[in-house]
Parts: sequence; C-alpha cells; structure tokens
Amino acid sequence: MRHIRPYMEREKMNMEQERSVVLKLSVHNDAVLSVQGPHCPGSETLDIRRFGDEDSIVRPAITDMHFPEVIFPTRRVGRVAGVEKVRELVVEHHRLIWHSPLQPIFGNNEKHFWKAVELTADFHAEVCGGPKLYTERRGRPHLRERHFPFTIREKDRELWLDLYVQALRNVAFPLEVAEEYWRWVESLSIRMINRRTTFAEPVRVPYSQIAAQLA
Repeated sequence: MRHIRPYMEREKMNMEQERSVVLKLSVHNDAVLSVQGPHCPGSETLDIRRFGDEDSIVRPAITDMHFPEVIFPTRRVGRVAGVEKVRELVVEHHRLIWHSPLQPIFGNNEKHFWKAVELTADFHAEVCGGPKLYTERRGRPHLRERHFPFTIREKDRELWLDLYVQALRNVAFPLEVAEEYWRWVESLSIRMINRRTTFAEPVRVPYSQIAAQLA
C-alpha cells in the first residue's frame, strides 16, 4: 500500500486548506463584484455595464484550465530501453491500477480492460520508436476524447502518477531515459482530467521530485 500514502497525504493537506479559506469580497448594490482567496486564481473582478436604463453585472471570460505543452519522447527511449520494456512498463502500470482505488473508473470487465491495455502498450511503444501497430489499428490517438467516458478528477491523476512511479521502479526502467519518458506522461496526464473539483491548477510532478524513488 506504499503507493497510496502520498495520495492520502495530499488529500489531508487539501482538506486542511479548505478549512482555512478566507475570502475577500467587493460588493456593489448587494452584488459581489470581486472575490479573492487561495482557491481563486488572482482576483476575479466583475464589471458594471450599462444596458439601456439599467446597470448589469458582467463576468469576464475566463480560461478554466491551462494545459502545458507536451513534449513527446524521442526514438532514443525505444533504443535505450527497448520497445518491449516500454510495453512491460505500460502493462505493469495498469496492473497496479486494476488493484488500486482507480479500478472502478474502468468498470468491472477485466477482459475489456486488458484489451484496452494492449492498445495503450501499442501506442506507447510506437511513440518511443516501435512499430506503428497503434496507428494501423486505431488511427490518430485522440486521447482526451477517448477518456471522456471515464470520470477523471485531479486526485485520480495524482494517484495515477504515483502508480507510474512504482511501475517504473518495478520494471527497472532505464534511468538514462526515464526523465524523457516521465516528462511526456506527466504533462500529458493533465489533459485527461475531465472533472474539475478545485480552482487550483493540477499539481505538477517534475522528474526531480521522483528521481530519488527510482535510483
């Protein structure tokens, strides 16, 4: 259960932060015009705009979530680690997922689950320089669209990453290319979130934060 501990510690910290929230409000004619607080990105200020003879409150356009750039791994990952090692990593990661709190996201059909894992392994192997098995079978990946049927929250992604660290360690993935591979999956995973539960940006997990666990 070691992989669950960082996830639970983050949950406890988030709950403590929620209890200590202090919001600052600006009010005009009984209407809230701005909100400031730890879960508000800066200060959201509302405008007052004249429509005919009446004032109306206007909320500005916002960007709900920032997606960082995703740098795909080079073919070097496949050369150094070996395409079969990449596939082994994907299978081990999903084995851990199936025996974790994330399992209900994927339903109870284990046969269907492992069929999807095979496709995922094809995709990762192809990205890292292996044969184009995924493209030949499925075409373009459309990963975000393919994950829409599943409810994926910020904390689900965090546990998913914790399990990835454990999988990297379990299969002895070559450290020479581990950072390049991690940079890809860590940033790409943010795009799979489709159920927001906080205004805060998703937690970033740079390779420097996990390197000691892989050594």
